[in-house]
Amino acid sequence: MKKYYIIAGILAAVGLLGTFIGLALLPDMVPVHYDFAGEVDRMGSKYEMLVFPAIAVLFCGVFLLMARFSKDTKDGRLQRKIFAVTGIFVMALFFGMGFWFMYLAVRADPAAPAVDAGALLKGCGVFIGLALIVLGNFMPKARRNAFFGLRVPWTMDSEAVWQRSQRFAGIAAVVAGILTIALSFVLPGMWAIVGLIVVLLVWVVLSLVVSWRYHKEAERG
Repeated sequence: MKKYYIIAGILAAVGLLGTFIGLALLPDMVPVHYDFAGEVDRMGSKYEMLVFPAIAVLFCGVFLLMARFSKDTKDGRLQRKIFAVTGIFVMALFFGMGFWFMYLAVRADPAAPAVDAGALLKGCGVFIGLALIVLGNFMPKARRNAFFGLRVPWTMDSEAVWQRSQRFAGIAAVVAGILTIALSFVLPGMWAIVGLIVVLLVWVVLSLVVSWRYHKEAERG
C-alpha cells in the first residue's frame, strides 16, 4: 500500500503546485462556465478554480482512509488496492479538469471562436475507458464482499457463481474500456459520449444476463 500513498502524494504535490502557478498567471476575472456550444456564459473570480484541487484532494483522502481501515485479510488487501486506485483516479480526473479550465481561461479571447467542447468530451471518454480497464483487472480477483463487484442476489448466494460472473464482467469491462477509448477518438464530440453510454449499457446488461445464466446452471446442478 505504501506505493499508492507515495503516488497519491506526488500527484497531489504536482497538482497543487501546478494550480498555484496557473492562478498566478490568470487575471482576476476569468471564464468559469461554458454552455454546450463552448461559449462562455459566466465570468467569475479566478479563485473559483480552487474547487477542482479541493475536490481532488478531498475525495482521494476519503478513499485512502477507507483503504487504510480495510481489514488485513486477503479480501481486505484487494479492497485496499481498489480504494487506493479509485482515489488516485478521481484525484487525477479533477486536477485534469482544473488544468483544462485554467488553460481555457489563459487563452480566453472574446473575439476568438468558441471553445471546442468536443475535445473535453473526448477526454472524458478516454479517462472513463482507462477506468474500465483498471476495473476489469480487479474484478476477477475479488471475492464476495459488501463494496465491490457484480453484486446482485444470485451472485452473492454462491461463491462459484460469483467467481464466474466477476471473471466474465472483468474481461467485458476491459473490452468495453478499449472500445470506449477507440470511439472517443473516432466519433465527434457529443457522439463520443453517446457511444460511451451505449457501451456501458451493453456491458452492464450483458454481465447481468451472463451471471444469471451461471446462476441457473448452478441451480441445475
